[in-house]
Amino acid sequence: MAESPAKLTLKLITPERIVLDCQVDQVVVRAVDGELAVLPGHQPLLTALAIDILRYRVGSEEMLAAVMGGVMEVSGNEVTVLADLAELDAEIDETRAHQAKSRAEAERTQKADKLDLYLSEVAIAKSIARLKAAEWSKRKSRPPRAD
Repeated sequence: MAESPAKLTLKLITPERIVLDCQVDQVVVRAVDGELAVLPGHQPLLTALAIDILRYRVGSEEMLAAVMGGVMEVSGNEVTVLADLAELDAEIDETRAHQAKSRAEAERTQKADKLDLYLSEVAIAKSIARLKAAEWSKRKSRPPRAD
């Protein structure tokens, strides 16, 4: 039996930029039908992504990005994520994300049209993904507690 490759190449791409292009050990995403993990040697896959976080591990360090939907393709030893918008946890302005979430929640209560209501729900989901990533980043940067 052939040994599986040691690393995956992760590419996270938006229309504006290449957010990530690096070697990783594992990728975990939330697809529209549930969470899935990709390890080296994964079978080919194409799936639609939900608005949520993408976690990736390099050695023992886990990092993440907020991903606003899109698609993920696994082919060979490469994981490619194409998203309309993606931000690394360190790039997220937590205060702005809280403000955007509050605005979207306020707008949602005033919307009667189904499309406007849907757009408000999407804005809330995007803010929540950003806040998850920002909170994760804060937890990573805290020194370990001495219990």
